[in-house]
Amino acid sequence: RPTCPIASARGVRAMRTLVECRARIAHPRACSRASKSTRRAVRASAARRAPAPAVDDDNVCDVAIVGAGPGGLAAALALQRQGLDVRVFEQREEFRPAGVAIFIWPHGLNALKSFDPETTERVVEAGAVIDDIAIEQLQPGGTEAEELVRIDVAGWSRRMDLPPQIGITWARLTNALRAGLRPDTVRLAHRLACIYDDDDDDDGDGPSSGGVTLTFEPPRNGGDAPPPVRARMCVVGADGRNSRVRELTFRVDDDDAASSSPASSPSSFSSSSAAAPEANVYYALSPNPPPGANGAGSFNELRFSLCDGSGISLLDVGRGNLDIDGDAAGGDSPGGQLMFGTTRFSEPARTFDTPERRLEHLQSLFENTTPLLKAAIASTKPSAVVQTRLYERDGASRWSKGRVTLLGDAAHCMYPSLGLGISTAFQDAVELANCLSSEGGGVVSVCEALATYERRRIPPCWALQTGSRLMHRVLAATSERAPAGERGSGGERGSGVDLTGVFFRAWRWVLWLMGDREEERALTEAESAKKAERAAGAKR
Repeated sequence: RPTCPIASARGVRAMRTLVECRARIAHPRACSRASKSTRRAVRASAARRAPAPAVDDDNVCDVAIVGAGPGGLAAALALQRQGLDVRVFEQREEFRPAGVAIFIWPHGLNALKSFDPETTERVVEAGAVIDDIAIEQLQPGGTEAEELVRIDVAGWSRRMDLPPQIGITWARLTNALRAGLRPDTVRLAHRLACIYDDDDDDDGDGPSSGGVTLTFEPPRNGGDAPPPVRARMCVVGADGRNSRVRELTFRVDDDDAASSSPASSPSSFSSSSAAAPEANVYYALSPNPPPGANGAGSFNELRFSLCDGSGISLLDVGRGNLDIDGDAAGGDSPGGQLMFGTTRFSEPARTFDTPERRLEHLQSLFENTTPLLKAAIASTKPSAVVQTRLYERDGASRWSKGRVTLLGDAAHCMYPSLGLGISTAFQDAVELANCLSSEGGGVVSVCEALATYERRRIPPCWALQTGSRLMHRVLAATSERAPAGERGSGGERGSGVDLTGVFFRAWRWVLWLMGDREEERALTEAESAKKAERAAGAKR
């Protein structure tokens, strides 16, 4: 029987409204965020149908990168080394030292070294070389931790002829990367408003003059908006987890917009996966060694302790002056700086009236622990403690559309459980530069280059994001501790098996099979010594 088109449309709209209402009842906060994001995308879509504004010749470049994080800066370095005119647009109005610190794996630095050895050396010098990663278990109330596994990262780097692994503050990393760029590459106070892809044929008008035009919003403190910019080749969205480029380009729907919610949100994962454990994260920088630790510190290592519902990290992030109290050029320290970070996997979201209350809460969690951990917390000022939540976002199913593409967290935001975010973004930058290096500038070749970049990077990034997600679950499950009266003989709830010890002790055998043995280390050290002697002889 013939169906009335209008009636069918009404039925679809009614069903959609019913589904949205049920979703709002189940997840009101996520739907609120999603609706706001969707409204912005609809407004941007309407703006895209209007003609692109005129652009002065001074505001035309080859590639425009949105976001001045490590991934965006690395992409700018790689593309500038190929002779392209690259500009980076950042919404922040100034660069300020932040209390966050990160570590970069050898393969990430090797990607950076492949196109800019000088900047790579500057990055290594700005941080601290990490020789070992130690994972230990601290029994509640104990002061001596049991080391479960130690990974000889320095040995792996030497055997595979890779750069070292480093710990470094966010401020020092971005400073080192910006130092390798041409003057006036990075433009601050540029918050993206709209994207006009002149070669987007959605309206059937066909290609126009070519390129992509970006417009920007007025600064928050008032004044005129920055002038529009046109990129002759392409635009790269490297603007992080809440990517404005991703939102405008792919017109994210409710599900995708809500997928950037905290780890506890049911919509953070695909429908086939269960909700992730909740997690509060506290971190800060303190002197290394901390005052009161009797000279004990964390030097050239990343130490991760599992204790009573927490993951506790101590990371050496460099020597010299401290990036503390917002003064990256502050007074010198006889040692260096140490990042203290803890993840409370089972702690619900909470707020504190004052920074002092936040620090008091942090101290209460570790009243009975190792002297080094206590000293690190005690040496932290209340204003220096940063509190956040663990976030991830499902990887984008598409990275590129027309002359616009994504990079780094904008495409594949992942949990920090494996510390792969920065290294993966550096690899994205290398692949993007390689794909664009052989194209001739025409719309077909640029789009094909971006399609190749997407095709090569999505599979490995999906695997790394999945691995980070699984490790996040493992860390949450193995660090959770039941109350003392509910523990079995092995310490776990309802079980006589120490799951933490079993899992991480198994790593020892895996590492041994992969060559992390005493005899292999000695052989590698001997070969490294011979290379050093030959290099010294050549200089003489």
